[in-house]
Amino acid sequence: MNADTVPRTRRIEANGLGMHVVEYGGDGPPVLMLHGFPQSSREYRRLASALAPDVRALVPDLRGAGLTDAPAGGYDLDSVCADVLALLDAMEMPRVTLVAHDWSALVGFELCLRAPERFERFAAIAVPAPYIRMTPKLAGAMARAMPHLWFQWAIATPGLGPRLLAGGRQRLAHRLLRSFEVAHIDDDDVAAYVAALREPARARAGSRLYRKLILPGFMNMMRGAYRGRVLRVPTLVLFGAEDHLIPHDALTVSADDAPDLSIRFVPAGAHFVVDDNPDEVARLIREFAGLPAR
Repeated sequence: MNADTVPRTRRIEANGLGMHVVEYGGDGPPVLMLHGFPQSSREYRRLASALAPDVRALVPDLRGAGLTDAPAGGYDLDSVCADVLALLDAMEMPRVTLVAHDWSALVGFELCLRAPERFERFAAIAVPAPYIRMTPKLAGAMARAMPHLWFQWAIATPGLGPRLLAGGRQRLAHRLLRSFEVAHIDDDDVAAYVAALREPARARAGSRLYRKLILPGFMNMMRGAYRGRVLRVPTLVLFGAEDHLIPHDALTVSADDAPDLSIRFVPAGAHFVVDDNPDEVARLIREFAGLPAR
């Protein structure tokens, strides 16, 4: 195994939070990778290894996930943005390329709007840019999607959400990971993600994350709260070609909102496209970041 692809772990104090960070690579340009729910830094081990010969990949467990602290509070957008910026400061990284999947892509868009000087470019995975215009076609698609997304409100409900995530056979946690894939997420990865949610503090963290950040974030997107905030960071939106929750033509963004944004559809991929087709995701990120093809 190439030495650059061997992960190294660190414990970093940032924003009052003990964060577990996995590093790959050496002296190349830094790339920060933020995971989705209910995943952790494990999500990126294949992608980070694929990029590692040419970059320094930094892959943290975010607040409440993996081996990072799971305090009682701080699962709102402002706090998680502060976590990420404090982590970059603690690691002496003034500017990075950002890769973010699922709910952390919401955080990524906010970070690029608030602190564009910190981000060379941004690859958002499986989440559209927050400038969606509601049309009758999109409204119909969202209405059809609602029965498949009932779990979001259940998870967000105090008391009920943590019990659903942690209790019994954890059927909901397994459903989150198995119902939106095209390929097969490794059984060992699924077992690790589900086992973490058996810890009461992490199950509560997941519920608070949905209640404080994920659901409010998507509601803000749908009601047009981002209009007038121009995204200047060069951005690539990667969407699984088999991900049909949002019509693909609704992902288009006006140049007035994001003058340097492109959208690419990853074949043989759905919501968990990093797991479904990591080789193609790596190729597209290499192309976007100007890294040599491999």
